[in-house]
Amino acid sequence: MAADQEQTAIRTLLEENKRLKQRVFELEEKLRKMAPQGEGHSGSGSSVLKLIEHKDFQLEQLAARLEEKKEQLAEAMAALRLYQEIFENDATAMIGVNRDGRVILFNRAAPQLLGEKIKDSLHKPIDLVDFRAADPDTVKRVREALSSRKPVDSSIVVRDRRILTTVTPVGSAAELRGALVRIQVVSAK
Repeated sequence: MAADQEQTAIRTLLEENKRLKQRVFELEEKLRKMAPQGEGHSGSGSSVLKLIEHKDFQLEQLAARLEEKKEQLAEAMAALRLYQEIFENDATAMIGVNRDGRVILFNRAAPQLLGEKIKDSLHKPIDLVDFRAADPDTVKRVREALSSRKPVDSSIVVRDRRILTTVTPVGSAAELRGALVRIQVVSAK
């Protein structure tokens, strides 16, 4: 939305500059006609035209950069939509936590595995999530992965199911952003 407003503002300024150039040209013509023969006029009119042309050039450069940024944003949005599709349609339950251990997102599979109460845990500490249906030590593993900044994996068997839990820190070594908890249920056979 802001990009469209900026583009409209640039177009408006370019049109205004065209009108100003035309007006300066008309005024210069009037000056030439009014000046007595042999007397020139100061070149101030042409300097105004040069200034307007320079501003035109700058506006065109800004418009080109804005268009380039708009294309980059469209590419980033397409990539983000792809990530979202992958995240939402993965059969693995995924839960994102921030560096403080608060739940910031989860995919469609998370309530199916952990129950509908996970929906109440959004923006709350991971400690409040009930992981008894999966690996009860998941909270401990999340805290461990966040503090060590290294992935933590576990595999437990419950009845005839193997529950694989992976907690992967997200971000760089210098700046931890959070962690992704993936819980996958497979047959234990």
